[in-house]
Amino acid sequence: MDQIHLYTEQENKIWTTAYSRIMQYQGDVADESVMIGIRTIGLPGDRVPNVDEINEHLARHTDWRIVPLEDMVDDTKFISMLADKLYPCRTWVRSLDQLEKMEDEYDILHDVLGHTSLLYIPNYCLYLEQLGELALQYIDDAKAILYLKRVYWHTIQYGLIDVNKSLRIYGAHMITSRNEASFALNAGVPKYDHNVSIIMDTPYVKNHFQEKYFVIKSYDQLLNSMDEIKKELAKRLK
Repeated sequence: MDQIHLYTEQENKIWTTAYSRIMQYQGDVADESVMIGIRTIGLPGDRVPNVDEINEHLARHTDWRIVPLEDMVDDTKFISMLADKLYPCRTWVRSLDQLEKMEDEYDILHDVLGHTSLLYIPNYCLYLEQLGELALQYIDDAKAILYLKRVYWHTIQYGLIDVNKSLRIYGAHMITSRNEASFALNAGVPKYDHNVSIIMDTPYVKNHFQEKYFVIKSYDQLLNSMDEIKKELAKRLK
């Protein structure tokens, strides 16, 4: 059993407020799979969940688990965790000031709502696992890891999905960032069909809206793109 993290009354209130705000706008912008995932994992709206209970719900649908951490691990450890079907989850809660300013934080709210909500989808999980396994093969090649990080960020963190010709978000960052979700879906913002070569050429920017967003047709497409990712990576490293 993972160690139970005890949250304060204020932390629970912050979670409740943030959860409510996120759920209010998700219905208009998020892929239905995200909403189904949040219900499937049984995330409470009135308090911060603990890792044990989340893993208990996940175990009914996947062999992935989340691992509690105070701070994010380095690239090598993160890649190894993905290959082992483990997802790091920060346990800290954003401050009241950060909440009121609507600042984007990589805290438990982001990690749980953003990342675990799709871990019930088999091909999404396989894509994450195979991306981790591929990165492990190139763990000592900084150039290869850079390309694969771009693939990860422009799909798992910032990805859009076309649902019956209607754009929706599925990327973890945008699930908990109303500002970036609204920006990304704006008609004037550049959006591209999922293209591995263009993705590898596109830097991602932390703490700033992206210059390009990439659109998939389905989560199957992510998994099916792995062969292309391997070929494109090998070509670039020659």
